Amino acid sequence: MSNNLTINDAERILWELSDLDNETATLEQREQICTALEYLTSLADYHIFGVCADTVAEAMASLQKYTNHFHYQLPETDLPSINDGVYLKYNPRRLRYHCDNYKGNYRGVLLSFHTDFADGYSGTHGHFPLNLF
Repeated sequence: MSNNLTINDAERILWELSDLDNETATLEQREQICTALEYLTSLADYHIFGVCADTVAEAMASLQKYTNHFHYQLPETDLPSINDGVYLKYNPRRLRYHCDNYKGNYRGVLLSFHTDFADGYSGTHGHFPLNLF
């Protein structure tokens, strides 16, 4: 895939490849997602992460991989023990977590892009595989 993406190209790729699960996402699809995410990241100022997983431990493991990839530190936290579907949201700007039960079918990561300026990129994409990175 060319690195000469436009915003429309990146959004189309992410739309088409959203909701792939961990087992069926091919290496090529993962690379396309990563290229599009990297491009949109270059236009944004920060992210907010939303993780839908079976357990808090699985959500935290995935969040750690995503935040490491995008160069964020995770503060220590004491989250509730949820083992029957969890939604974990993390805002690196505020260093805050939100954790709650999640009864939906999707498992994966939602990634919101935010900008401080009018000419930056804002948008939400996903769900992407928990083990993308």
